[in-house]
Amino acid sequence: METLNRKNPPVIQQITNINIPKLEKGFLGNGIPYSALSGGSQEFVYMHLTFNAGALYSNQKLVGSFTNNMLTCGTRNHTAQQIADTFDFYGAEIQTSCNPDYANISLFCLNKYADKLLPLFCEIISESVFPESELKIAVANQKYKWTEDHESTKILAKEALMNQTFANHPYSRSAQLSDFDKLTVDSLRDFHTKHYNSNNCQLIIVGYITNDVMKTIESTIGQMKTGKKVIADNVEIGGTASIKPLIIIKDTAVQTSLRMGCSTIKMQHPDYIRLHILLTVLGGYFGSRLMSNIREEKGYTYGISSTIVMYKQAGLLRIASEVKAGFALQVVDEIKKEMQRLKDEPISNEELNLVRNYMTGELIQQFDGPLLSFDQIYKTVAYGIDMSYYTDLQNTIQTISAKDLQDTANKYFDFDRLATVIVGKE
Repeated sequence: METLNRKNPPVIQQITNINIPKLEKGFLGNGIPYSALSGGSQEFVYMHLTFNAGALYSNQKLVGSFTNNMLTCGTRNHTAQQIADTFDFYGAEIQTSCNPDYANISLFCLNKYADKLLPLFCEIISESVFPESELKIAVANQKYKWTEDHESTKILAKEALMNQTFANHPYSRSAQLSDFDKLTVDSLRDFHTKHYNSNNCQLIIVGYITNDVMKTIESTIGQMKTGKKVIADNVEIGGTASIKPLIIIKDTAVQTSLRMGCSTIKMQHPDYIRLHILLTVLGGYFGSRLMSNIREEKGYTYGISSTIVMYKQAGLLRIASEVKAGFALQVVDEIKKEMQRLKDEPISNEELNLVRNYMTGELIQQFDGPLLSFDQIYKTVAYGIDMSYYTDLQNTIQTISAKDLQDTANKYFDFDRLATVIVGKE
């Protein structure tokens, strides 16, 4: 038997090719476009419907999120309890979520139960009645949650940054407590009728997809009602940054929430991947510039990050951290110092190779099986790109140069557009 020599580290192998899966694409009988990825040995299927029904599509605050969250609160034929009991009985899970652009509803179940659950799943989507009693309970619960959330410096900082960055755009709208009392059953039903139909949705399917599962999907989701396609207004992004940071005093805060950001390019832009890599260098992994400086050297925070938050009509370049009370302005100075360094100096080959290895490993994990691939597939559906984006990302990670990153920093790190929000103790 060969003895393991623990003094010699394992050989590091450079990964140069990642298998980006190919999706099966098509249309159901009622015109719903679908993207499917079949694989794995576990006999489950995850079906996810994305509707044009986020805040972007309504002038009334909260109506989109409440409509989506209350889909499971009762239909013409089933009460909320009956719906919950049925999915529990078959060990299935139904989830709803809403973001500024889209409303989402998904079903996770074993293949063998798809024919028993999909008819009820479609009934929930098409025939929800939004009972008055359930709306009152939901409003009361969410008002309490809103009150609790708005004690959080994180929530206050997020809303303030969105208001500064996307002024006069639907993305900047944050609900107030009084908005909950304006919701009515009629407003939810009207929104539901306009938005929840086959012309306003897309379907993603991942898992062990058999012919029987596809036939069941066709006979259920593929028969959902049609309707008029809704199109959101393409509102101009009008946010402008103030020279001085916006400081919101909250004396009860344990830490101070710091958010910096500006509107930026979307995923379709040819510079997007370069900017994504640059923000990884700045604050996208544990060994990043911001972590090394502000956490490891200065001890001002446990964590700090820089990323692009994607929306349908814009991107948000965002830097976020929870810092020691009283040190937020120093952290702002250090962030700008690290951004300026990336503009002034090309990064070393050693650091660039470290980032390459990190991002390549991250990309491998993102496509480790159908279920983990879902988030990447969702981006292609939500933001109008295709899977070739990930091939381009893989290639750019391996070939980008220090000069490319420096040029990108000089193009997109604009301090005059960078809004700063600080929420916490003085």
